[in-house]
Amino acid sequence: MRLARRSRKAGELLKVKALLTGNWRGATAALITDGRHHMVVDSGMPHEAQLLITALDREGLKPEDIRGVINTHFHVDHVLNNSLFPRSLIYAPQESYDWCRSLYADLQNETGWEKLTLKYYPETGDYKQAAGLMAQLRKLALRWWDPRRLGDRSQYRWLETSPLPEGLEAIFTSGHVPGHASIVVRDGGPLTIIAGDTLLNREEDAQILTMIPHNRAQSIKDRARLLALGGRILPGHGEEFVAPAAPPDGGEESGERLKDP
Repeated sequence: MRLARRSRKAGELLKVKALLTGNWRGATAALITDGRHHMVVDSGMPHEAQLLITALDREGLKPEDIRGVINTHFHVDHVLNNSLFPRSLIYAPQESYDWCRSLYADLQNETGWEKLTLKYYPETGDYKQAAGLMAQLRKLALRWWDPRRLGDRSQYRWLETSPLPEGLEAIFTSGHVPGHASIVVRDGGPLTIIAGDTLLNREEDAQILTMIPHNRAQSIKDRARLLALGGRILPGHGEEFVAPAAPPDGGEESGERLKDP
């Protein structure tokens, strides 16, 4: 699957559009296209399948027109419509794939699941809301998690070893979950970042139904790193926005630090 610049007409650049705009409980799904070849970044949850198909239809596309899927990570709200695209390659971080599949398997355990999940979220005790969020995550997992919806394993190309098509770059931002990847579109036009859950929203304290970071210190660094790049940003659970690039001296932009838990 190619989105290579050399295969396009002169001056034709990659375009990025939100198919599903993320909100407090649903994740952003985005389309990347050069007009002839098309990719979807994150595919949402099963009950959003028709919404995703309808959004593609508005762009004149059907699921079979999608040549590639990119998953930023494997939380349930980002991946459970991969199966809509059986003809696509799926670019994804293997570390997140393995980590999340193990997490959801342990959440199925009727007894002792609270203790089992501590190995995935070792900083649970630092957050007052963590127990409630974990209970909600388990509820979602019991209702929706189905590995068959991730697509066939033969479709996968792991981001750790397989490069994305030309013009796209994966930046590993593992504070949210191990292996999480944010996608940067560098194609000669304005910089666009599909952040996944490295940036939940423009406001870091937005009320989003998602888990605490796997590693809080790293998540703060990851967020700052993406914001410093500047450009158009599609966060995992909010409206897109434009961030100014960091000053040349590396100074911090004000108002972008996460609050204490």
